Amino acid sequence: MKSWLYATSFKTRIWLSFIILVTVSLTISGLISHYVASNILERKAMELSQNMINKSAQALEEKLRKVRLSALTFTMNEPFNKLTDVIQNQTELSEYERYSLTDAMQNAMFQMKLIEPSISSVLLETPVGEFYLESDKRITEVRPDLDLFSRLTDNRRMPIWMETHEDHYFEGGARVLTLLSKPVSSSAPKGIYLLVNVKEEVLRTYMMDNIGPDSGEMIVYNESGTLALDMSSSLKEIALQPDFRARMMLERGHFEYEYNGISYMINYAEVSFPDNWMIVNIQSLERLQKEISLIKWITAGTVLVFGLFTSFFAKKITGLLLRPLSKLQQLMKRVEHNDLAVRYESHFQDEFAQVGQRFNRMLEEIETLIVDVKEAETNKRKAEMKTLQSQIEPHFLYNTLNTILWKSESGEHEDVREMIVSLSKLFRLGLNNGNEITTVRKELEHVTQYLRIQQQCYEDLFDYSIHVEDESILDQPMLKLLLQPLVENSILHGFKDGADNGRIQITIEVEERQLLCTVEDNGKGFDTDAIQQFLTMGEAGKSNGYALRNVYNRLTLYYGKGASMSMESQPMERTVVSLVIPLFGEMDTF
Repeated sequence: MKSWLYATSFKTRIWLSFIILVTVSLTISGLISHYVASNILERKAMELSQNMINKSAQALEEKLRKVRLSALTFTMNEPFNKLTDVIQNQTELSEYERYSLTDAMQNAMFQMKLIEPSISSVLLETPVGEFYLESDKRITEVRPDLDLFSRLTDNRRMPIWMETHEDHYFEGGARVLTLLSKPVSSSAPKGIYLLVNVKEEVLRTYMMDNIGPDSGEMIVYNESGTLALDMSSSLKEIALQPDFRARMMLERGHFEYEYNGISYMINYAEVSFPDNWMIVNIQSLERLQKEISLIKWITAGTVLVFGLFTSFFAKKITGLLLRPLSKLQQLMKRVEHNDLAVRYESHFQDEFAQVGQRFNRMLEEIETLIVDVKEAETNKRKAEMKTLQSQIEPHFLYNTLNTILWKSESGEHEDVREMIVSLSKLFRLGLNNGNEITTVRKELEHVTQYLRIQQQCYEDLFDYSIHVEDESILDQPMLKLLLQPLVENSILHGFKDGADNGRIQITIEVEERQLLCTVEDNGKGFDTDAIQQFLTMGEAGKSNGYALRNVYNRLTLYYGKGASMSMESQPMERTVVSLVIPLFGEMDTF
């Protein structure tokens, strides 16, 4: 058996194993899952959805009955009866009596809203005027629709429920369901109408409390078959289909409905109050199938049982077949941890042996390439650093020597001595014994000597200050010659027009384990967007960005993505260039 396995190809061994084991286990588990799902989905989903819609119908009926009861209670209270007597007897009321009656009606309406919080506003129309809560902010310009009230008079069945609409009588424009009624007493005078607005959002929330999240859309039809509550979802088109409402023949039930190629589960229940209203729930069958977790567990259990069955009989042969793959996988993991000395060895001549040989040759070539690339990259970056540094150092030497000569001829020997000393220190610090890395202390001393020389060259042009947040920063390593080009840019381009009261401020601080170096001046400034494009794309023609470009390139070459340069400028007020540099130990040097 073992010799036969070694003689065949790896592809043949895998093919035989999967044909026998996987096909049998997946076929059996799939058949069982399909059978169980088909039976449970049809029965449980229908029962659950129907129970939810029945509860929602009861909730809607209870809420509307409370609203109706509040309206009836209002028409039976003492202030309302006194109002009807005044209208019927045409009694003249004094100013005080009229005020007292209005106040009593206000209290009665307020009690209505306390009894039923879903009531948004109440309007009582009478032959002697309107009554409403002042807090409801009546729009007095809009008068009641007398045709609407005449419908109520001609309709023997009371009250009338109007489908949701925008409230035109009170401010806010809320969407409301309106109850229109009149006194139930036959002896009550004509012309008295009660309008009660119920918040649509409260009704919808009250119904949705009885169903879980993502349980579809609720639809409410009134007795005429139109939508009693507004719908804004995409399922509104289904509710408006002529054949959709016609399929609801019983008091409650369910059916499947297909629209635009999608199947929906429809559950409905009749609302006994108001009469002939119908509440409907529309859910996607696909969503219902996902929510029945029993199917998932049965399927997972079936697959697990047959998976264990397959694993038990296939353990030894699978281990034998996949041994070369496991060996190669372990070697690849060692390569991921930079161990390129590993090699694949096999006594067989199958496909894996051939892959292993190519794997070995690939590692050998990678080792050679890594050595060549590292050496070439190191040389390239060092050469670029030297080139950029050499571009920065001699930039102002000619002007400095001219100034020394001029001061010498003028007899200003003390200034000449100070400039020569500063120039000597400047070059000594700039050379830094050939090292690219200096310290914050030396970098600040270097830029200080540069500023002193420039103050001698451009007398009364600018002042400068240096602020270090913490003296422990001074010994922090950093790339040399970063600050001097920024200061040079401020002097030559920020103050080149000879503006008085020039100011340069250098700040060194630590933020979030990074060194923040800031050079700020009050010079003429520059277009930060154009300079940023010049830095990143190398666009020519930006003379005042030359020094910034050098600093940016050196930062990128040495620190990579660990460093950054940012700029902001308000001409003649504040121009800032900030460098963010990783602290020592937080970066990978080349």
